[in-house]
Amino acid sequence: MDGYKSFSESRMSAQFELTQKMDFIPGLSFHGIFSTNRYSYFDLTRSYKPFYYGIGFSDPKTGFYTLNWLNNKPGDAQEFLSYYPGNKTVYTYLYLQGTLDYSHSFGKHSVGATVIGTRQQTQYGDANDLLSSLPYRNLGVSGRASYSFDSRYFMEFNFGYNGSERFAPNHRYGFFPTIGAGWVISNEKFWDGGIANVITRLKLRGSYGLVGNDNIGNQRFFYLSSVTPDNNNQSNSSAPNYNPLFYSSFGNTNSFTLYGTTIQAYPNPDVTWERSKKSNIAIEATILKDLSITAEIYHESRYDILISRGYIPVSVGIENTANANLQANLGKATANGLDLNLTYNQRISKDLTAQFLGNLTVTSNKVVYTEEPQYKYGYEYRKGKPINQPYGYIAERLFVDDKEAQNAPPQNFGNGIPPQGGDIKYRDINGDGIVDGDDQVAIGLPQTPQIIYGFGFSLQYKNFDLSTFFQGLARESFFINPTANTDIYNGIYGTAPFVNNAQLLKAYADNHWSEGNQNLYALYPRLSTFNAINNQQTSTWWMRDGSFLRLKSAEVGYSFPRRWIKRAYMDNARVYISGLNLLTFSKFKLWDPEMAGQGFGYPIQRVFNVGLNLNF
Repeated sequence: MDGYKSFSESRMSAQFELTQKMDFIPGLSFHGIFSTNRYSYFDLTRSYKPFYYGIGFSDPKTGFYTLNWLNNKPGDAQEFLSYYPGNKTVYTYLYLQGTLDYSHSFGKHSVGATVIGTRQQTQYGDANDLLSSLPYRNLGVSGRASYSFDSRYFMEFNFGYNGSERFAPNHRYGFFPTIGAGWVISNEKFWDGGIANVITRLKLRGSYGLVGNDNIGNQRFFYLSSVTPDNNNQSNSSAPNYNPLFYSSFGNTNSFTLYGTTIQAYPNPDVTWERSKKSNIAIEATILKDLSITAEIYHESRYDILISRGYIPVSVGIENTANANLQANLGKATANGLDLNLTYNQRISKDLTAQFLGNLTVTSNKVVYTEEPQYKYGYEYRKGKPINQPYGYIAERLFVDDKEAQNAPPQNFGNGIPPQGGDIKYRDINGDGIVDGDDQVAIGLPQTPQIIYGFGFSLQYKNFDLSTFFQGLARESFFINPTANTDIYNGIYGTAPFVNNAQLLKAYADNHWSEGNQNLYALYPRLSTFNAINNQQTSTWWMRDGSFLRLKSAEVGYSFPRRWIKRAYMDNARVYISGLNLLTFSKFKLWDPEMAGQGFGYPIQRVFNVGLNLNF
């Protein structure tokens, strides 16, 4: 499709704030905020569908050739310009906040208290259905009470009492308290002498609390049913849950049609907040006044996680169209982690200063409970595995030829086309003589990295400065998208060549199985002009290590001496050269590893800048 796309976007924001001291009680004050945001966006596309041709017959000696029209189906090609309205987004957002704050100190004691009330509302003007057109509203009250003694001991209590429109009245509001304490050891009298000169500041802190989440599921109101009477979408064969028996037509001349009623969801008044118990312990230390370290470990226990029911008997009489919304707060999961931050500042000489900073986050989690069927084999259960653990087939190699594929355990995946030479051969895990869903096992790691880190440094020598920052991640797997499916709105870009006139990656062209290159471990299986379902299964064949280290940014600058610029009435003048995404170190070489498996997506850009900063 060739043409162009244009868009228009506008935003209007306004905020009003009021602060009032209430001197009749020393330390008491009020602060109010009213904020509104109105946003609109639309785009449109004008395009035509070009004609595609392939070489049919060619004679190199005479230069004669014939063309085959590739996209010859009705509507696939056109010479005239078409108009597509595109996306439209219109919404308004309102936010109200009132804060009552109290702070007072007497002697070595300090106390503080805060109460905050909030109300927010979002309404969409481009809603496609009744429920989406209703305003989205949330109410909440939160508070904080703190106490400290002699800058050594600290205690704090926080709470949130939040309301959500999504739950039934008896579950609508949730109370979520948190308590924390801290001890600045370095402020104690016994912290003196040699150790105080080495560790100039030392603090221990910890907290424990309950957190709630109402951003769950896809239903707007869980406690209400969702029913569409006279649902004419059922006449569209491409619509979800299409069933041609859901409508009836009456009469032959001037006839009319009545469509069936569709139940998308049954009322579920028991759905409530997802809850999480969180605890953490941290240490903050400053060593030799130049090195600052913060290390924190945390534990999180999540429960009441909204999950889909694993099995509903047919005898219950549930409509198939509502199966996706049969959910309950039954899930449980745990997570543990470590956060480490480090900053080092040093003046090496009169003209040279240096700074180094680094951070590290290490996480792990697992499913404690989720509703699962009674699997045949223990390796199929999700319990005890990491959240979003991928499951798939173990790919052994490619089939040598058609004969080997015919004699191997059957591995048909719904399209009835048996594998051929050059297709992926999967392992029969359970040894039952057939490769099917029971042979899928946990493979690789979740696509959410378990290790994230970054580090950088900056140097300044006289008027010159240099700074860099590296970022990276580890313990992550992703899968190359081997399909021909493309959905730009959801970031899905298949890499299968030829299907739907898709292009062929050079890496696939250079390293694929063919009759002349029967490489059983080629990068890509045999090429095909249609979807080879056998080769598009989630498997170790497409699994890759997503770890990488990137030079995210670097900058070199020079600040002109003041004696040069003061005659131009300037306070500062600096010229610099900077770059973003300059280098990437990764085992994966086909494209940028941060794009994961979507190789045809918009690439990560390398950016260079040259600039001049002037201050007058």
